[in-house]
Order: sequence, then structure tokens, then C-alpha cells
Amino acid sequence: MLVALLDRLLTYPVPATARPEAVNSGAGLGGVAVPLILQAGSEKLSFISTTTVFGTAVDVTVSEIAIESFFPADARTTEAMRRIMDSSETAA
Repeated sequence: MLVALLDRLLTYPVPATARPEAVNSGAGLGGVAVPLILQAGSEKLSFISTTTVFGTAVDVTVSEIAIESFFPADARTTEAMRRIMDSSETAA
């Protein structure tokens, strides 16, 4: 079933602005992390994420709590996020 889904996805047209590195962007991460790459205007922002799940077998109220956090994956993204934070603080 997953192979059929992949085959169908591969038939979709590729936008003219797509870049080859977006297809295999996690190759150097050894399968440990999945990168998130966003194109924001002329900037490419790269993030990695981590998910923390809280829960115990006894307490049903915390068995479904999960927090996903995104962290800059490179210095360029770190600087871009700092600029965004600085501009949002001055606007407030």
C-alpha cells in the first residue's frame, strides 16, 4: 500500500522552482533527524525537530501529551530567527 502511494506521488508534476536538494535533504543525518526546510522569501530556513512524549501507564490524563520543538539547523537560520524575534519585539 505504501509503495502504491509512493508511486502515485512520484507521478505528480514537479514545480519549476523545485530544487533537487529538497528531495534528499536528510541524507547526511543518518536517519536520526528529519529536516524541515522552509523557503521564506529569498531565505531558506532549515530546522530539526524533537518530540517529547509524557505519560505513564497509570495516569490517563498525561498519556496523550506530546511536545514537538523545532530548532535551527544552521547558523543562517539562527540569525534569521533572531531578526524575526527582534522585529516582533520592537513592533509590540
